[in-house]
Order: sequence, then C-alpha cells, then structure tokens
Amino acid sequence: MPEKWPSRIQLERERRRLGQVRKSFAAVVEQTNAGKAPPLEFLCACVDYIRASMDRLHAQDQRIHDFLLPHASASPDGPAVLASLDHRLSASRGALDELNRGAEKFRAGNGRDWGTFGATIAGFMDVYLNTLLKGHHSTTSMQDKAMGLDEWNAAAAVSNMALQVEATQFALVKRLAPSGADPDSLPGGRPGGPPPRP
Repeated sequence: MPEKWPSRIQLERERRRLGQVRKSFAAVVEQTNAGKAPPLEFLCACVDYIRASMDRLHAQDQRIHDFLLPHASASPDGPAVLASLDHRLSASRGALDELNRGAEKFRAGNGRDWGTFGATIAGFMDVYLNTLLKGHHSTTSMQDKAMGLDEWNAAAAVSNMALQVEATQFALVKRLAPSGADPDSLPGGRPGGPPPRP
C-alpha cells in the first residue's frame, strides 16, 4: 500500500469537501429548475467556494503533473496520461472562468435571468463531471512510484490560511443551504465513485 502522507490525506479531504459542495449546489440548481425561486446568496456562496477550491485543485494537479513529467517515459502510457491531465486541467480552468463570470452577472442582476446562469452552470457541471474527473485515477500508479513526502507536501501546499479560508467558505454554504442541500449530509466525490484524485 502507498504511504498516506498527511499532506496527501489533506488533499483528498479538500476534494471530498469540494464534491459535497458541488452536490449541494447541484441539488439547489435542480430545485430552481423545478420552479423554486433561486436562492441568490446560497448559489453565489457555492460558486465562491468552488472557485477557491478548484483554484487550489488546479494548482495541485499542475504540480503533480510537473513532478511526474520526468518519470513519464518509465511507463508506456505515461506521456499520454500526462497529456490527458493537461487537457482536462485546461478545459476545467475555462469552465470555471465561465462559471465565475456567470455568477458575477447573476449577482449584479440580483438573481434575475436564471435561464442564462442555469445554462452556464450546466456547462460547468458537464466539464467537471465528464472531462475533469474522467480518468481521475489515471496518474495514481505514477504518483505512488514517484512521489514521496516532500513531493506531496509541495503538491498539496497546505497552509493555515488555506485551511481557514476553506472552513469559512464551507460554513457559509452550510449556513445558507436550503432544506435537502446541507453539504455535510452529502457524500463527496464523483457520483457513484470515490473522492476525485488526479
């Protein structure tokens, strides 16, 4: 079994919590699409959390990619696996930018034009689930062979400030969550699967 360094455990915890907030967000989007009034503060709190969490995820995965790159030739499919990770990160960054812009317009309009924002959310969710998380275990064997304590500490980049920001934003999502959307009540990770890893 590979060593479970504390920094690696924290990285996986962050992704599990991101999965919980994404599912909370998705539950309320579904309620809104069914005719309920869009809860502006909650939706924007979710986007703020997702933005901060995914900025960290993208940076972590980029560092993991860079650590693995010198070892890619040791595996027959190593170069293709890392190229796929590059593609998934690029698509995810673009979708996150679109979600952020959509949330800013939705916030500025005081929650009007749900149709446009809802479509933006749907586009983001499609990329998140079907591109970013597609093959999300593809680098696991390379990680286990090439990355030790120092590499995981650098990749995770855990700091007191990062922990505090995440806890504050998660607490806000939880406080604003409508009935049936408490993120603590929802499992993290991909639907039907384990927490995401690069």
